[in-house]
Amino acid sequence: MEQINREFKAVVQDMTHVYIGAQMSVREIMAFEDVPFKVKAVFNKFFGKEDERDEKICDLTGRINRDDFVYQVIKQLKLKFKVGIYSDKNGKQIYKSKTLTPDEYLDLYSSDEKYFCEEIVFNKLALLAFST
Repeated sequence: MEQINREFKAVVQDMTHVYIGAQMSVREIMAFEDVPFKVKAVFNKFFGKEDERDEKICDLTGRINRDDFVYQVIKQLKLKFKVGIYSDKNGKQIYKSKTLTPDEYLDLYSSDEKYFCEEIVFNKLALLAFST
C-alpha cells in the first residue's frame, strides 16, 4: 500500500482543472511549489488547524460534516474526488476509478466499502471565482 501512496502525491494541471494527489498532507501541499497559490490559500484557511496539517487531505475532507462551513466551501469550489473502488467480479478483485461529487464521497467515506482516494480535483473556473 505504501507504493500506492507515493503515486498519489503529485500535482497536475490542465486547462480546466488542478489535480491534487489525495495522499498528500496539508503540510506537503504548502511546501510543494507546483501547487497554485489559491489552492494553498484554500487549504491554509479551511484546513489550517495545526494538529491536522500532517493528515492526508482525503481523510480531512472525508470527515467534513455537511453542516460545517467548509462543506459549503467544497461545494462552491465544485470539488470532485477521484477514487478507486474495489469490487469482486467472477471471484476476482477489480479496481475501478470513479470521480465523485462531495456528497458521494462523504457517503463513501462513511460506508464500509473498500476504496482508495486518488485525487482531489479543483475546477479552475470555480477557483478563480472563489474569494479567499
